[in-house]
Amino acid sequence: MRRAALIGLLALAASACTFDVNVGIDLTRSGSGSVSIDVFTDEEFEELFRLTGQEFENLIASRGSQVGLAFTVVEGNRTQYSAASSQVAPETLRRIIEGLAPGAGTVTIDSSETTLEFDAAVEPLTSIPEVAELFEGADPAQFADDVTVTVQLTMPGEIETSTGSASGEALTWSIPFNDSGSRLLARSVLEKAGGEFPWVAAVGVGTLVVAIGFLIAIRSSLQRGEEATRTPLDLGAGPTGPTTPPEDQGVGLDNTPPEDQPIAPPLSD
Repeated sequence: MRRAALIGLLALAASACTFDVNVGIDLTRSGSGSVSIDVFTDEEFEELFRLTGQEFENLIASRGSQVGLAFTVVEGNRTQYSAASSQVAPETLRRIIEGLAPGAGTVTIDSSETTLEFDAAVEPLTSIPEVAELFEGADPAQFADDVTVTVQLTMPGEIETSTGSASGEALTWSIPFNDSGSRLLARSVLEKAGGEFPWVAAVGVGTLVVAIGFLIAIRSSLQRGEEATRTPLDLGAGPTGPTTPPEDQGVGLDNTPPEDQPIAPPLSD
């Protein structure tokens, strides 16, 4: 079987077969998160893999069940095997990632109130025992162009340190098939919980202030318009009423006692 596997690998190197793996990891500020994996193979790869005495679909299903992942299969020009976990605790997430390629490396996830760190040391894929035994002395370098493994990581906060390449909101690593190992390191600085600026409240208060200012401006404009329509005689004038002729106006009473009031002289004949 091992010789058949070697023949298959040599055929793979001489053909246009491809084997691509994309791993996605999404972390929360507490270190919990989810992982997804998509594996793409073509028909040539599937046929050559059968020389090992196994079906690739059965192999990947078995590997997924060991880490709690159920793969779905979508057939086409390239067969796609996909699986994803729900959001799980940091320790569970670490076990899933390490279990996808046993023996290929270790994963550490650390979180605090202010920082979040993901650190994975990944050995060359050819260092995995079950992969290495397939080569039987063949040079793994000849397969470098046929196998690609990409890891994308998203995490909250501002990235402080990273060995990956920024790709949109994610960090990306390409893991070599052979030659050297890789270190997937990313550390972010988190905002303190509850320390974010209350943008919603600020917008609400700002809108209220603008509305009040608008009403005051309208009221002031109306008052200025009323004052502009008044005549000068109207300013300070009290209520108006009918005018009494002087001869009909009564004499005002004073406070002089009757005995002290002057007596009018008698009228002459």
